[in-house]
Amino acid sequence: MDNEYEIVSMLKEDDGVLISQLIDNDFKKEVLKCEMKRLDELVPFINKGMEDAFNEEEALVLIKKHDPNHKREIKSDNSTFTLRTENGDIVGETITDEEELEELRNDPSVYFLSDNFVTYTNIGMPNQKQFFVMKGETSDFITNKDIDSTVKSLVVAIPSTQTDHYIKDYYNIPHDEDIGTIIIGFTPRC
Repeated sequence: MDNEYEIVSMLKEDDGVLISQLIDNDFKKEVLKCEMKRLDELVPFINKGMEDAFNEEEALVLIKKHDPNHKREIKSDNSTFTLRTENGDIVGETITDEEELEELRNDPSVYFLSDNFVTYTNIGMPNQKQFFVMKGETSDFITNKDIDSTVKSLVVAIPSTQTDHYIKDYYNIPHDEDIGTIIIGFTPRC
């Protein structure tokens, strides 16, 4: 069944790819169960990218070794990983621009949760619920190949840690940090 979609075979040919194959509804359900558990955390985690990927007609799993030569284009518009309030205000985000990070280090209204994830203490209202939101990525996140031309649309979803472990266990892949798991939802051209 995988051979009927060019996207699956193109990804199999990418350097470092261990698995590129379509997934069935049972697998999708287990992935969604893992992601839903993240809603019960102190600050709930919503994997919007996974939801969007599974709203496409088909989905595939991609398991791949990290390629240091793959130059990922960073999105400049809106960060893929954000902290939002229940009103939708962005109160935290990943920043990759070094100059912007340097400026933010000197801003007293900014708090760093990690080297490049900042929160803004002057945005949002006290006692508002907050949620981490992970949006989907584009194909350049995973490959330099033009896989977009083989489909009508696609969404690249980054699994949470628990889902990543489920996928690796399912395929008997070691929990190596240099091996990544991705779900790609796509709608075929035909």
